[in-house]
Amino acid sequence: MLAGSLLQPLSQAPLPAPIAPREGREPGQIVVYWVSADEADAALATLLQVRHMAPTSATRLEHLGGLVAVFQLSTQALANEARELLRKDFPSATVDFNTRYRPLLQPSPQPRMYLPQKIDQPNPGANPLGGAGVRIGIVDGPIARTAALNGVKVFRKSFLSSTEVAAPVGHATSIAALIAGQDPVVGFVGIAPQASLYSAEIMRSIGPDDLTSSLALIRALDWLLAEKVQLINLSLGGQGDMVMEKAFAKLATLNVVVVAAAGNGGPTAAPAYPAAYPGVIAVTATDAADNLYVQANRGSYITLAAPGVDLWVPDTELGHYVSGTSFSAAVVTGASALLLAQSPQSHNKATMPQRLCRGAKDLGARGTDAMYGCGLIQIGALLREDRS
Repeated sequence: MLAGSLLQPLSQAPLPAPIAPREGREPGQIVVYWVSADEADAALATLLQVRHMAPTSATRLEHLGGLVAVFQLSTQALANEARELLRKDFPSATVDFNTRYRPLLQPSPQPRMYLPQKIDQPNPGANPLGGAGVRIGIVDGPIARTAALNGVKVFRKSFLSSTEVAAPVGHATSIAALIAGQDPVVGFVGIAPQASLYSAEIMRSIGPDDLTSSLALIRALDWLLAEKVQLINLSLGGQGDMVMEKAFAKLATLNVVVVAAAGNGGPTAAPAYPAAYPGVIAVTATDAADNLYVQANRGSYITLAAPGVDLWVPDTELGHYVSGTSFSAAVVTGASALLLAQSPQSHNKATMPQRLCRGAKDLGARGTDAMYGCGLIQIGALLREDRS
């Protein structure tokens, strides 16, 4: 069992050191994921009885299954040691650090207006369903109630504690607007304006940085499954961890389409997660000339591309321009909603990537490649083919 000097009762544990803004994990925290709730109960009881150690939180996952718990260690060195000992003593559990994930966005220096033409976006009259009846989960920060979202059903749940500061509304509001917003004054129409949005608010601010953790992400996913969403948009990314790998492996067996930003790390960056997990539709970004976003990741996990450079989005004032794979992912999430609304019985998780790629504009090397995937999404073409 764990050394008594390693894991301390919460009442005796000193406060963790101040958080460095760009760290890749929650300081001193270990996440343990048991796929069996009964096994988790027995393990936690043993830790409490023998080592007087209790988790800072424990959450039963009603839809992903099992239980996830987080333990707070007083230093990162003790957390490193605790992770290895917990893995040894509970081999059937998945143990890793509480990893941070961040919005994948980049400030836009040169604004342009080109999205509808580049993706063959049908006007609302040509596609009256507009994603009606489709439930879309957005895992991000809080969404502001702007004029462009006044007609959109937005259901919210915060996963932040009372001591945490919610991230600014800009990123999540832009994602929501691209998916379902409408602003007739300026002629802006999101991809699926009649879809319903379920906002899982997990992003928090620490100094100048916005981030979340694997614990918050897994709890958000479980809530979205409880709400029976058909699509989940994940415009965030990080290095990945074993707990997330296990959770997304289970998610891959469920009939919910998951779309994620491919990453803004540049040509030599490691794969970004959750986009690189199997079963996730990974979306990269292109500009008005169909060039790959200069900061986009490359890799065999890329599914397809969508515009994500200098996109205009409405906000609480006059609107602004954004760049990053976060926003191209939102475009593909909206397109997926249109397909689900048009043919709800003929679409499922397994066929969605192939359907999205049908009619795509081939870019880069001939065929599927590590930069653009199968190519640039063409919404009008895929809807027409889907009806035929």
